[in-house]
Amino acid sequence: MSNGGMGGTKDRADRLKHRKPGQWSSVSSDFLYLASKLYKLSEKEVSTSIEGGTSKMVFAGIPLLLSSLSALIIECEHIGVLTPPELDMKQPLPQLLKQRYGMSGELLKDFECLCEIRNEIVHPVPLPTGTKDGWPEYLRRVKDKLIAVEQPGGLFAQLASHDLFTWALMVTQAAHKVVIYSFPHHGEMLQFFLTTFANFAPDPAPPAPRP
Repeated sequence: MSNGGMGGTKDRADRLKHRKPGQWSSVSSDFLYLASKLYKLSEKEVSTSIEGGTSKMVFAGIPLLLSSLSALIIECEHIGVLTPPELDMKQPLPQLLKQRYGMSGELLKDFECLCEIRNEIVHPVPLPTGTKDGWPEYLRRVKDKLIAVEQPGGLFAQLASHDLFTWALMVTQAAHKVVIYSFPHHGEMLQFFLTTFANFAPDPAPPAPRP
């Protein structure tokens, strides 16, 4: 480890720039699969929630969804190429998806908010925001969607929402499509990654008892 304690950051950046010997495999679907397990747990948590719609699974689910997207970008860019592409994963994800894959409009605005929520979770500052409702102005767009939990306790108490988890899932799935459809020459091979989202579908209802 370097003196600054961040030797892994340099090593990961170097892997993107220089093809090294060894094997690699897809991990984006693994992250999505784990997120789907959390989503199912979130559904169960909501069913027993006194507050209505409250689920803390979102705090683990959203970072996993965006980690899946980051992994997918790297996988799509490196499949079938000998020379590593010029890919700067240090730039903010919204900027990368806008400039490299053409994300725009309402989806880009939602994706920017999703990334900000992820940042709130992985770099937590659980202190007052200075606003009456506990929401920072840069997340006002999410607040206005009425997908958070209306309860006292500040921003994090309101973010603990299954509806927010569902919204994050929809935005992430749309972002996955933006990336995958930017590689039409890979065709069905990359679109296979989208099938993992089927794991988020509700479990089938149990058969009705026979009369």
